[in-house]
Amino acid sequence: MTFIPASLMTGPTRPGTVLATGWAYIFTGIMLLFSLFPVYWVLATSLKTKRDGLANPPLWIFDPTTANYLKLWTHETFKSTFINSVIVTVIGIALSLAIAIPTAYAIVRMKVRGQNLVGAWLILAYMLPEFLFVLPMFSFYQWTGLYDTHVGLALMYQVHVLPLSIWLLSSFFREINPAIDEAARMEGASHLQVLMKIYIPCTLPGLMATVILNAIWIWNELAIALGLTFSKAQTVTLGVTSFRGYAALDWGAMTAASIVAIFPMLVFAVIAQRHIVKGLTLGAVKG
Repeated sequence: MTFIPASLMTGPTRPGTVLATGWAYIFTGIMLLFSLFPVYWVLATSLKTKRDGLANPPLWIFDPTTANYLKLWTHETFKSTFINSVIVTVIGIALSLAIAIPTAYAIVRMKVRGQNLVGAWLILAYMLPEFLFVLPMFSFYQWTGLYDTHVGLALMYQVHVLPLSIWLLSSFFREINPAIDEAARMEGASHLQVLMKIYIPCTLPGLMATVILNAIWIWNELAIALGLTFSKAQTVTLGVTSFRGYAALDWGAMTAASIVAIFPMLVFAVIAQRHIVKGLTLGAVKG
């Protein structure tokens, strides 16, 4: 008698399975609706005239206009904050990689004293709220001239992105066989050569995932930018609020600014989605 596993048997689908699948689709649809509706509402408001945007009850069918988006690029404050975000994001990512890559390599492949303390610091620093670090650094930044500067803001962002980068890169580096490292060292390669020619190329998807996650966090950060900038280095998250007047809000321009603010990171994440998935699953399946 031949035994056939139940997983290979074909036949009519049981009613319970169909019902469970149906409820799963319904639940997923509801969650998707709750997630996307705020984005739709902001987008719809950004395409309405001021009169349509303030209509009560809200207008679901309206003639769209691009006037609010055209207003953004004649608004000097918003343009400067958008450029500031690009500059700060690039500097912040460059700093985090320059420090995190050799640090992760040292933690994984060298006998470094206090590794457990470093691991505890990474977790603690990542869990603490960002604004907690702003208060003690406010006076120091004013004294050193780093207040309201791109470099100062990018340096402060390392409090969050650096622990995440070290933690991720350490996990990626551990997936490389130590025998490869040892063979390269026996051939006379230095630690820097091993890092540059073996570790970085082999973990490139993980490195890309780290860059993407850090870029998204830096671009969207608000608390640190609010505390350590005034006018010259304000980021786009603060630029969105520049359409708030003394006694009124320009809802059309503010919602248009919100869409423009999230659009670059949205496109970046979609384009690099393959690297995110591949990087975050690096080493999850072993032969």
